[in-house]
Amino acid sequence: MKFTSLLALYLYKFLTGLIAPLAVLFICYKKRHDKGYGLAVFNFLGFYKGKKKNSIWFHAASVGEVNSIKPLVSRFAKKNPDFNIVISTMTSTGKETANSLKSYKNITVVTAPLDAPYSVCGFFKAFNPKILIIVDTELWPNMLDKASKKKIPVVIINGRLQDKNVDSYKKHANLVKDLIASKLSLVLAMSHSDKMRFENIGVSQDKVIAAGNLKYDLIPNQVLFENAKTIKTRLLGNNVIGAISFHSGEEKHIINAFIEAKKTVNNLKLVLVGRHAQDCNKAIEYLKELNIAYKRKSKITSTDELKGLDKDVIIGDTLGEIEFYFGLCDVIFMGGSFVSIGGHNPLEPAYFSLPIITGPIYHNFSEQFEKLIDNGGAFLAEDEEHLAAFFEKLTNDKEFAHIAGVKALDIQQQGRGTLNFTLEKIGKLLK
Repeated sequence: MKFTSLLALYLYKFLTGLIAPLAVLFICYKKRHDKGYGLAVFNFLGFYKGKKKNSIWFHAASVGEVNSIKPLVSRFAKKNPDFNIVISTMTSTGKETANSLKSYKNITVVTAPLDAPYSVCGFFKAFNPKILIIVDTELWPNMLDKASKKKIPVVIINGRLQDKNVDSYKKHANLVKDLIASKLSLVLAMSHSDKMRFENIGVSQDKVIAAGNLKYDLIPNQVLFENAKTIKTRLLGNNVIGAISFHSGEEKHIINAFIEAKKTVNNLKLVLVGRHAQDCNKAIEYLKELNIAYKRKSKITSTDELKGLDKDVIIGDTLGEIEFYFGLCDVIFMGGSFVSIGGHNPLEPAYFSLPIITGPIYHNFSEQFEKLIDNGGAFLAEDEEHLAAFFEKLTNDKEFAHIAGVKALDIQQQGRGTLNFTLEKIGKLLK
């Protein structure tokens, strides 16, 4: 390691050590209404109850990354009952999603440590991992440095990099190579383009493989989906639009488009599923302003109350029921695509043969959306007017919507196989 890189690393350790307690205080204030954090905020500083040995560490930043590895982790847990599997995540929603895997006795779910030296040391002391498996692109210098000193392999799965990230990294090429790229044992990139980007930031060519996207290998909860289909048939009819994982700032576009489409589509209904609780609250504010009737799913506590779902708008404000909301719908708009978030995973609705609409900002899933759009399984709505037009077309023309849904499923099925390949590569590193 170059002297300048070593100096930068020690400066980073010093600064993160000072900042971490302040960051925790800020998180406590910002998330004071989020009960999902609770005492787990101490995990941020490296305090964990109990100790485990022979651990496999999966780090997944948030709910999207956790969802992408659930089939992989469940398969790994079944095949390797002697290993303790630790899943760390940074958000309460990610943690709640990961908790669905705790039916396996060898899986522990925790809040990830902040990238401060004592926080990372606390994690390693508690769990003593044999391997660190990072989902997506969580490249933290202290985490990687500690793994390197412990001589444990670091694997990136579902690895992806955007061109803008590469440009930023290349401005500090020597630092990035010494502190990040050289510490990676294996990168399983989502695509050939991602493979090239990792090589461009200094990862050795023989350590990067274009493995594909784990999200094609998703295994959804079919029971939830089928239960919702039964309710849909009884209460909602067959003109139901779903806006899934929308973010604040999109609610007006979606609701306005729904109102416009409702002028020509009989008994049109809308299912609004926010990415976060505040997103649902924003949508409710706008619905109240427009005097549109709605029902919150979280307020339904018994089977008798399900009849409340016959309102014009259903607010999907519960966690862990994404398949239920898909089951209520005939057409899906994937949120995060009318704001700078960059879109969300279209492969989930594709699995259920649902036609998909996206806004113009979908760079997080550009490969998947472009395949779907090119093959007629998804549609690009440039603005609110186009969104309303697609709502009308895909609800009024059932044959067209059915064909689009089948094409979406075809694309989803064609991409499967990454899970087995990833398990094979992880297994070799553990021998």
